[in-house]
Amino acid sequence: MISQIVGYAGLWLIMKSGGGMDAYYQNAILFTGLTGLLAMIPCLWFYSRDRAARKIGGLVTSQKPWQLKIPEMLLLLGMGAAFSQFANMLVGILQSVLNYQEYQESMDQLMEGKQMWFLILSMGIIAPLAEEIVFRWLIYLRLRDHFSVLFSAVISAAFFGIYHGNVLQAVYAFVLGGIFAWFLEMGGNKWTSVLMHIGANTWILIFSEYAQT
Repeated sequence: MISQIVGYAGLWLIMKSGGGMDAYYQNAILFTGLTGLLAMIPCLWFYSRDRAARKIGGLVTSQKPWQLKIPEMLLLLGMGAAFSQFANMLVGILQSVLNYQEYQESMDQLMEGKQMWFLILSMGIIAPLAEEIVFRWLIYLRLRDHFSVLFSAVISAAFFGIYHGNVLQAVYAFVLGGIFAWFLEMGGNKWTSVLMHIGANTWILIFSEYAQT
């Protein structure tokens, strides 16, 4: 929340300086990456403190998690891409209700003139990592200490959807948030959901850029 406030405050100042909406579209992705980095610092500290407290309370064992190998990492990236395409198709089915065209036009303006490496770094790597630390490592795992997998996945996914700020992205994020939480639970390694999220975001960026071509 703090990082979002800082990000929107920065964008507001840029817009007020005379750039208007053009300045917003030009700088929004940059601020997404910067606020993601800003959010990671306190969240990693909270996660380390939370994990230490959970170990003391007997909620987490000291056993080392299952180690991911490179083929498994690649598989998780590919699965994230596949699930993102599924969620995108679901949103497309609901496009008449969710004003899909207006959302797509906004995304096109945000991405216009940006280098693909910059988009992938900001929205495909930094943003997913920051979001997974908050919504899966902190919220889901804490809920999981006291509730079932299904309940914890649904509630954390709901928070994840609300965080995105509009109905269209909320539906998309809710679907993927539940899937990421499930695979985090099944995989036994906190990087499982991070890799899937990176795969999902990176695929959507590439797909949006090159699908028509």
